[in-house]
Amino acid sequence: MIHIYSKTFSRRTKEGIKSIRRATSIKVYEDETNQQRIHFTDLEVIKYNRGKKIRLFFETYSCRERYSLIEYVIDHNDNDKLDRFFFALKKALKENGSELLGYIRLVDIGLNGGVHHHIVVAINYIDVKGDELPKHLKRTFNGKKVHGQFVRNIKKIINYYVPKEIVELGIRKRTFVRSQKYKEIKANSLNINDKILLD
Repeated sequence: MIHIYSKTFSRRTKEGIKSIRRATSIKVYEDETNQQRIHFTDLEVIKYNRGKKIRLFFETYSCRERYSLIEYVIDHNDNDKLDRFFFALKKALKENGSELLGYIRLVDIGLNGGVHHHIVVAINYIDVKGDELPKHLKRTFNGKKVHGQFVRNIKKIINYYVPKEIVELGIRKRTFVRSQKYKEIKANSLNINDKILLD
């Protein structure tokens, strides 16, 4: 499809209002095969592109025998610098012979109006019994314990993340972030029938 034009019908606030983002413009595309014009809101385009990136992340790290996926949930604070969370996590992983291979971060609003971050990280496979995280993967942030758990069902988490509403934190406040590069583990020594996390 070819983008034809966009028409703005409202403006975004410059302040961080911590609410569900509303559509502000209409984008018109033309189907190259039949020249039919299709209308989408800017919000629909953003959600579509975000959904593609979420699916790509989980497809990249879906092999059980290569990767472990961990989800962390952190309450949002305007003064928080989440770079500190990732720095400390990378350090803990390195000290235990592993590394951060990729991640996504999604801002969400709970039913009670509380804003929080869902962070999913991909690391080298960890062979553990049960669902409890190893000690070095149990994290704190700003003096508070961070809820963390292994991702055991990728289909379920994709179906949870993709429909999420876009959160409005203000102009130039990113509410979805992914790692720029994905590091993958070579499969030379692995069986072609690798177990996938999609069940």
